[in-house]
Amino acid sequence: MSRVEEFHGNTIALVALGAVFNPRLSAGDIALLFFGNLLLTIFAFAINDVEDAEDDAKDPAKVVRNPICAGLLTPVQALALSWLSAVVGLALLVPFGARVVLLGALNVALGFAYSSKRIRLKAMPYIDLVSHGLFLGTLQFLTVTYARAPELPASAALCALFICTISMAGDLWNEIRDYDVDRKTGIRNTASVFDVRRIEPILPHLFVWPSVGVAGLVLLNLSGTQRMIVGIVAVALCLVFVLVPAGLKKRMVTDQAQPLAALAGLALLVVCRVASA
Repeated sequence: MSRVEEFHGNTIALVALGAVFNPRLSAGDIALLFFGNLLLTIFAFAINDVEDAEDDAKDPAKVVRNPICAGLLTPVQALALSWLSAVVGLALLVPFGARVVLLGALNVALGFAYSSKRIRLKAMPYIDLVSHGLFLGTLQFLTVTYARAPELPASAALCALFICTISMAGDLWNEIRDYDVDRKTGIRNTASVFDVRRIEPILPHLFVWPSVGVAGLVLLNLSGTQRMIVGIVAVALCLVFVLVPAGLKKRMVTDQAQPLAALAGLALLVVCRVASA
């Protein structure tokens, strides 16, 4: 139910970015924040499987992936495991104070409301994108930048907006992928009110160019050797993206997104720690 392979890279990258804007964090702090955010994201994916079990049973691909449809877990067991992830994840955020725990709790609330059939934010055009942008990206980043910090730097607030844009684009991509199934199950989301054939070609750019904005803000928060190394890598990646064929662009932001995000996040942490030392 965790489907960690679908978001582990994003979580590593978000925690690494937060650490850039919050250099007071120790290695132990970063590890706690990573596992806390990972568990909160696991909750969002797991509760989605619980709430969507009935709909997933109608999709030949999802009926195998969803452990409830596949008969591996009962709905009660799945629900208990989902909330256990949320509780443990919030517990790992407690050492960082009430403000960080509150951000984590908001993450849990939005993740639940996004999938819960009683609310189902994901079936509300435009609201689906905003809620997804917050609980799968922005709030993870903010829990790291606010940890042990007196206030949020203006550059971190702008970075949070870029991250929200990237997450919203990811949600729209998923809606286009699931377009036919969502129509059959009665979900009316943002993809249902647009001509998705016109939107899909621009989606890679909605991933990449906000990422360039994030890279620029990171550079402003680095100095000396850190800035030089990260700057060279960022420019090289932009050139690669511009030059590669459209098909490879799409794979970079879909199939290869998680390994690339994990690699980028780990490299950023190493560069910042080693260069500063």
